[in-house]
Amino acid sequence: MPALVKIEETVELSQPRALVWPVLAKTDWINRAVKLPAVQYEVKPLPEGGSQINARARMLGIPLAWREFPFEWTEPEFYQVRRIFHGGPFAEGVMGLRLRETGPGCAIDIFAHFLPRNAFGAFLARNIIGPKTMRDMRKLVRHVGEHLTGREPAVMPQLPRQAASLAALDRGLETLRTEKLPATLLDQLRAFLIEAPDVELSHIRPFTIAKRWHATRWEVLRLFLQATRAGVLNLRWEVLCPNCRSTRLPRTSSLADLASTAHCDVCNIRFDAEFDRSVELKFSVHPSIRPCDEQTFCLVGPGARPHIAAQIHLEPSERRAWRLPTVPQELRVRSVQVKDITPLPRHSVEVVCHPQKFELHASDTTVFVRNPNPFPVQVALESGAGDDEILTAARVTNWQEFRDLFATEVISPTERVLIGSQIILFTDLRGSTALYTRIGDAPAYALVRDHFKILHDVISAHHGGVVKTIGDSVMATFSDLTEALQAAHAMQTQLAGLAAKPGVRLRLKCALHAGPCLAVNANDKLDYFGSVVNLAARLLEKCEGDDLVLADEIFHRPETQDFLRAIKQNAIADKEQFTGFHEPIRVWRIPLLAPRADQSPES
Repeated sequence: MPALVKIEETVELSQPRALVWPVLAKTDWINRAVKLPAVQYEVKPLPEGGSQINARARMLGIPLAWREFPFEWTEPEFYQVRRIFHGGPFAEGVMGLRLRETGPGCAIDIFAHFLPRNAFGAFLARNIIGPKTMRDMRKLVRHVGEHLTGREPAVMPQLPRQAASLAALDRGLETLRTEKLPATLLDQLRAFLIEAPDVELSHIRPFTIAKRWHATRWEVLRLFLQATRAGVLNLRWEVLCPNCRSTRLPRTSSLADLASTAHCDVCNIRFDAEFDRSVELKFSVHPSIRPCDEQTFCLVGPGARPHIAAQIHLEPSERRAWRLPTVPQELRVRSVQVKDITPLPRHSVEVVCHPQKFELHASDTTVFVRNPNPFPVQVALESGAGDDEILTAARVTNWQEFRDLFATEVISPTERVLIGSQIILFTDLRGSTALYTRIGDAPAYALVRDHFKILHDVISAHHGGVVKTIGDSVMATFSDLTEALQAAHAMQTQLAGLAAKPGVRLRLKCALHAGPCLAVNANDKLDYFGSVVNLAARLLEKCEGDDLVLADEIFHRPETQDFLRAIKQNAIADKEQFTGFHEPIRVWRIPLLAPRADQSPES
């Protein structure tokens, strides 16, 4: 067998590698930009966990088939992938990049190492594939540097970009203009749908786009939702694997088609479709505006996994030193071959990978990873970077604007979908029955109706949603505790100015709880059930009006303490035995409005 052929080249850029890494980590984009062919992948589950990935493609007219090992990387220092070929001119190949700091900039070391199977393979590597790879990558890296300085609008050179139907696009945008959306955002959307490469338009994350446009997240989401109704975009629900965060089939345009469980073939794990973690809303360009490309050019590269700061592949009985990434987030060790997930301390340790858990042992000099098993192990360090750009189903279905625009989006009547974290807010009016007697049916009804309008607007402004009304009560949901607390305060403040006549005003009771619950289809509306919902409703019993009642565990959260300091109020503790709950529950009542001299006991 001929000797190993090493093809290497270095390109220097003026930007630091922390700025360059997020772009050059997009291996799927790179493969498209350098005109590599689309790849067909076959995933074979392994009994110990994870999978074996086999791939096929045709390059320069030569059919190639190979086993693709998991990418290895450390952000923002290097990545590489190893391939063992099944027949053909090559036996093995390792390709990747290294990024080195060079003062204010960085040097990009491009490498492609081929182990030829025969003389023809050696000739191909040295004279055709190697030189072409270096030429294409050199051009790409320099283009990325120009893009980062603002001199090149395209992220990478020659990324495929199909033409848009300008007539159809402008018709849709004209419809959007009638919705009084910001003109700047409409112009940015138009430019994006015309100029973006194909690869960007099939899995669009609105919060990612908002960051790029320097716009408010919720304004961009509102634009995308309205654009879907105008036929400019499509929306679809995708189930994310909790391990690799990649989309796993099936994708669906309707929540009604969403199954409560899913399976990731690559990670070889089955998991629940949790609204607050694994079900994501994404958008794509409408096919009448522009064709949408769904081909795959790279399945498992680091760019598709920004939440993983480093990954390593260990053969059986292998022990290796591991240079940790310099990222600010706390790191967790995860592996598809290990059931446990473990926080990684910042000091030197040896991580031992057992099937049930990781063992951490003290180490004198550096971090080591050891695989004592008779099978390979893939170990990752999770940082969670990029997770805040994922628009979960819980987050978007909690927003009143989404509920108003897509009222028919509900889950299947036969499914019960878990939400691991949900904030439930109940409100009720104190003395509303007596109000009808005191001021008359018509004025009282008008006052209560106006109160519902205020609550609806406040809830929507704080990115929550009204689930249902029961008499004078409202049940609402939020994804963010701070926003829920602020909404309760805003409700009270605004209702204080809603008076029917001197001495009469509405007094609102608010109760809030948070935790896991079930999302269900109740009469073709998205509703929520469980002990968290039950307790939130029961907490209203401890309200006196102009106040908010919380359970002890929510009261002690940092968001609640920050809220109390902001409104400069003290909370009053109590203990209550609620019907349906075995043990007494410690509760806290927070007065949200100062008592008024003209306040009557019945109001």
